[in-house]
Amino acid sequence: MDRVDELAALLAAVDRSVERREARVIVLRGEAGVGKTSLLTRFAHEAAERHSSAHLLTGYGQAMLNSLASDSFQAVRECLRSLASSAQRSGSASRWRRITQSFKQNAPDWIESVPVVGQVLAAGVRTGQSYAASGGERTEMDSRLDQLLRLIEDIVTDTPLVMVLDDLHWADTATIDLLTAIALRVQGPLVLVLAYRSDQLKSTDQTHPLQRTVFKLCRYRPETPVIDLVRLSPNDTEELVRRTVAGPNISPGAVSRIVRLSAGNPLFAESLARVDQRGGHRPPQQITAVIEDRLSYLSSEDQRLLETAALIGYNFEVDYLAQLIRIDVDDVYERLHVLFDEHDLLRPAERRNDYDRYRIHHPLFAQVLRERGAANGPRWRRHHAKLLGILEAEQNWDDELFVRAAAVAVEAADGAKAGPLALQAARRQFALGAVSKARDLARIAVEHTPSFASHALLAECLSAGGDHAAAIDACVAGLALAASETVAAADVAHLRLLWARNLRMTCRWTQARQVLDQLAVDFPEPGGLLAETLNLYAEVALCGPTQACARCIELCDQVAAMTTEPEVQSRAFGHRGLAHLAAGQPMEAEQWRQKAIDIARSAGHPYAEYEAIHWLSKKTMACMEVERSSELLTQLREMSQTSGVASENPPHVRDLSRVLGLRGEFPNAANAFAVFTDISQTAASGRVSTTLACQLSEIEWRWGPVAAEDGTAPE
Repeated sequence: MDRVDELAALLAAVDRSVERREARVIVLRGEAGVGKTSLLTRFAHEAAERHSSAHLLTGYGQAMLNSLASDSFQAVRECLRSLASSAQRSGSASRWRRITQSFKQNAPDWIESVPVVGQVLAAGVRTGQSYAASGGERTEMDSRLDQLLRLIEDIVTDTPLVMVLDDLHWADTATIDLLTAIALRVQGPLVLVLAYRSDQLKSTDQTHPLQRTVFKLCRYRPETPVIDLVRLSPNDTEELVRRTVAGPNISPGAVSRIVRLSAGNPLFAESLARVDQRGGHRPPQQITAVIEDRLSYLSSEDQRLLETAALIGYNFEVDYLAQLIRIDVDDVYERLHVLFDEHDLLRPAERRNDYDRYRIHHPLFAQVLRERGAANGPRWRRHHAKLLGILEAEQNWDDELFVRAAAVAVEAADGAKAGPLALQAARRQFALGAVSKARDLARIAVEHTPSFASHALLAECLSAGGDHAAAIDACVAGLALAASETVAAADVAHLRLLWARNLRMTCRWTQARQVLDQLAVDFPEPGGLLAETLNLYAEVALCGPTQACARCIELCDQVAAMTTEPEVQSRAFGHRGLAHLAAGQPMEAEQWRQKAIDIARSAGHPYAEYEAIHWLSKKTMACMEVERSSELLTQLREMSQTSGVASENPPHVRDLSRVLGLRGEFPNAANAFAVFTDISQTAASGRVSTTLACQLSEIEWRWGPVAAEDGTAPE
């Protein structure tokens, strides 16, 4: 994030220049927002401090987009002003006098560009014409180029010099020719840094003059380094986001979203972090301005092409695009090549089956392009309807295509197709363990085509995600629809069982028993359904208002003999382990709890193991076995890096806060609870408040009232 390698390369060039008293040229390039200006500012400061004993002077100039002819050499003039100010601030009267006299003798036509020098010279020479008229040695003035060359050559005979010229993609041709001559002709200790945006250097009409300069430098100064500033890594981007956000820790979900959307661009990451802190959701104006500026260089036809490409997706198929815009596919390839090679707005992407794909330059570019396209509602819906038809013509859909088809149907306002497609996609994502994505798709299915199946799947997703209160509501809604639909009795029973499980998770013991009693009556035959019912009975016996350890062990034995389903067996073994613990049999307890985890792992599904460990961590907390619970929660955090399941389930963050509080680690407990609050506040503020009250009550019970008030545990 600190651009250590690039900064070291720049400073090394200064070191060699000062030591060998030779000129060095450096080319620095990168896209907008990648951090060129901040790097160059830091470089100029550190170079001056590093070589203060050599009296090194630094100058910084920035080209601006300006069509006025009078603004020629603007970047150079700004650099000279910065250089003069650097000499004036050095505190050396002799050096400052040397600079002003050098301007007077060698570059009189540049004096008016540097007011601080002109003020010192006051009644002295103001222009080249007045200098000639005053009886100077030369009757014919040299060109501004020759004057500047003499000025720089004169300065570097006395002191090393660093000249930084930034944003040269906007510089006029005269400025670039001037800098080329300086780079090739000055021999003393000069470091000339030429920086520009690589994405704006190319033109459809002709090669940008700065590009020719870079070619020439690489030919005649082969030692010239060309440094490409690449985007930040995800880890560096995350560090930048956390440094940007002041005050409370930003939630992991928000950090992940910013890392994904910014795609390593520091400017975008910082802007998104500030907006996220204020509760915003759209890209900030600063980012939108950068993107719109990039797009403004394109023809209207290419802008519409990109909007349609973004409609397809961040990665889009060329064949789809050709069909949507009704252009021959070979012509589309040619236009995409221009956008890739000359405007740097696209990248070739990995093929999907037989389809060539491109990727839009940046996720936020895709988002802005989609917002542009959506502004024309009728065209947007028609294109999505056409894209849905293209997708439906494909065979052998994969998981990605199911999700895309559901999203496209929603944008096409085709509710009749959106609901079933979302339901199929949700089922596949849930089977993969992508609980959050499955939940969102299930909500789309419920919204567009509410049915028993869509509510049942939503209840499964909510339950797996730890939102048990919302899962209860989804179960009730699904069971209400079962009466008006043709639904298999086993499916209804499984939803009732899920209802009972979530009632138990919210400690509604009486209601849970009532649902279980009815299930036991309706399905008395040994089998999977009865096994799960008895499993829940065992949990109620262990964790309910009246603890019955022997009864729990008895029920667990019945379950183990009745089913070979890994998830059900895992629960039964876990119940039994905790029942032994509650009965004062720790050796047996550990044996059965480990067996529960082993059985879950044998299922070969990431969520099965996650659920077993998560469930056991909660039960060990219920038994106040804090150290064991802490070990299990550590396993959950490790799983989040491999399975992707734990990271989508906030309850283990809440449980971590509880364990840390019970261990007396109050600052860490507070931080963990803040993360849980960030994840859960919007959807369940009441539940968060209740959880906090319960945790404070536990801390007071374990550590005394002082701990709950000021967060300090007694020694």
